[in-house]
Amino acid sequence: MQITDKAAKKFAELQKTQQGWPRIEIAAGGCNGFSKQFSWSLTAAADDLVIDTGMGQVLVDSASYELLNHAVVDWHTDITSSGFVIDIPQAASTCGCGSSFSL
Repeated sequence: MQITDKAAKKFAELQKTQQGWPRIEIAAGGCNGFSKQFSWSLTAAADDLVIDTGMGQVLVDSASYELLNHAVVDWHTDITSSGFVIDIPQAASTCGCGSSFSL
């Protein structure tokens, strides 16, 4: 999994105002089978991988990490919105809003 410099900077910026660590997770559900989720976690679970971005740390549970193996996490900003984006190249299909995918 790759975290771009833009995403790493945004995670580091947000960590100054949040408690804990950012967490990236893939959960069952969504309109295509799996959904991408971002949250904050006060503690690391036993199966969490701690990803060092060079500017801070991000938590990913081991099951999600398997699905994010070749993914790229980026921070995207345009005229109408901004947010973290996960590009999963092995996804067979994605939904219209981009928050869920199938393999």
